[in-house]
Amino acid sequence: MKATKLMLLLIVLLTITPMSKAQDGSQVKVTTDVVSSYIWRGVLSTAKPTPNLQPTLAYIYKSFELGVWGSTDFIGSYKEIDPYISYSKGIFKVTLTDYNWNFKTNYFNLKNKETDHILEGSLAYSGVESFPLGVSVATMFYGADKKYQNDYQYTDNSGSVIVGGQNPDKQNYSTYIELTYPIKSLNFFVGFTPSDGYYGDGYGNRSGFSVVNLGLSGSRSINITDKFSLPVKTTFGFNPQKEDAYLVFTLTL
Repeated sequence: MKATKLMLLLIVLLTITPMSKAQDGSQVKVTTDVVSSYIWRGVLSTAKPTPNLQPTLAYIYKSFELGVWGSTDFIGSYKEIDPYISYSKGIFKVTLTDYNWNFKTNYFNLKNKETDHILEGSLAYSGVESFPLGVSVATMFYGADKKYQNDYQYTDNSGSVIVGGQNPDKQNYSTYIELTYPIKSLNFFVGFTPSDGYYGDGYGNRSGFSVVNLGLSGSRSINITDKFSLPVKTTFGFNPQKEDAYLVFTLTL
């Protein structure tokens, strides 16, 4: 199946699934995170640090989860919508995600050279109780994740010839690999990328292997009543490649 047809199928399924009546063994997940700033895999996703609302709507049936995740800030300057589908089997999980945070073209423009969408496949291993080391690998393989070339030339809207940029004919295959390890109520993580791409300093900067996300997070639940509590999490991290640091507070509703 071509990637364009796959994205269309994913969008259609997400449209009709929430309206379907839940059957035995299925459930609908509705959550919202409030984050003090939006850091994703060591990268600040918004133009500047600002709080974001991040809702999730998903349908879960046995080992399958079909949903959509999003993020928006409180001033309307940022919007992201990410449909996804995942399958879990024991300590393994495979996920297909359709990212879109640019919205410069029509949402249903799925042509590889023009679309703002980015398709990513990921595989996660959660570890075992005796050695709970988690490993995940995620690779962007279709859409707006394009390779940066110093010798690529193009003409901008003013008619000027620009040298150096992302070549729409070549996929970059930006890849993020993360290791996690829990110790009591803390979760330690290190994320790295094997080559130049979306992470770290971004396209066209440093090439080769780089650590782009390093830190730890802690979480707890605040009891509001006997039957209601609010999960909270704080993450402290660094982006060694970018020589940056962040501290993010997350409240889950």
